[in-house]
Amino acid sequence: MVSSKTDEFDYNLIKTMNEVIVSGNLSRAATNLNLSVSAVSSSLKKLRQHFGGELFYRTVNGLKPTRAALEINDSFSKAIFIIESAVKNKELIQSGYSTLKVICPDVLENYFGADKNDNIEFADHGYSDHDDVIQHFLHKNIDILAGNIVLHHERVITRKLAVFDDFVIVCSANSILASQDNFTLTQYYTLPHVCYCHRLLGPEKAPFGGKVYIDAPYSGNIRTAYMSSSISGVIHALEHSNMLAVLPRKIARYFIHVRQCPLVEFNLPDEVKIICPPLYVNYLFDEDRGVDISELIKYPV
Repeated sequence: MVSSKTDEFDYNLIKTMNEVIVSGNLSRAATNLNLSVSAVSSSLKKLRQHFGGELFYRTVNGLKPTRAALEINDSFSKAIFIIESAVKNKELIQSGYSTLKVICPDVLENYFGADKNDNIEFADHGYSDHDDVIQHFLHKNIDILAGNIVLHHERVITRKLAVFDDFVIVCSANSILASQDNFTLTQYYTLPHVCYCHRLLGPEKAPFGGKVYIDAPYSGNIRTAYMSSSISGVIHALEHSNMLAVLPRKIARYFIHVRQCPLVEFNLPDEVKIICPPLYVNYLFDEDRGVDISELIKYPV
């Protein structure tokens, strides 16, 4: 049973758990957090006692998170995203200016010119079903919804955006993998993956809502070591491990060249092909907002 003393809970413990998930072992996590191994171990023990169950299990390759640990960590990532968004928009809210409220996977935020327009409030709303989202639109709790979803309502306008059609393999520039010339299909299957999964982009493990086609006699299953609905979480995991991820080339190059993340990209093995459905942007027809939204969605992915 989870402890009822939530007011006494140390939320720094979640940060420690996240680092253990990403690092895969206690010593590496301790080094990254500038803590002792015993301090990290103690934090995990406190978390285990608080949540009333095991959060990790040992394998020959190190510590692996349980489903419960992944769910707790994912919820934490979303909370941090909401907090950071609130802090970022504090001055804008206090000034009294109206903001455009955008619901989308965080990997699409740059599409709406997040670095060009401060009058935007991003959120990761708990999408439940079509009618629920329509009600949020009609009550103006949402201005824009973007993803692989098409909304059907007489007052909602839906526009098709570009599709992610060029994928690459990404890994840390410090990884032992970074020095090789290319990735083989064998490496694609045997090396652990970091997967970006978001409900607005399709099923879990499907790269950005797409389908993976393997032109080979045997189509195996990838080894998923870490999943997150936060692209920042995926990038952090790549930077601090020997894992790899399959990302759209434009997204990979944004983090490599614009954000200066220590990552490298490789072409997918020749046998691997990923086909993704189009992205859509849905917004409520509003004469007062029509121009603002039209200006936003003209940016290329």
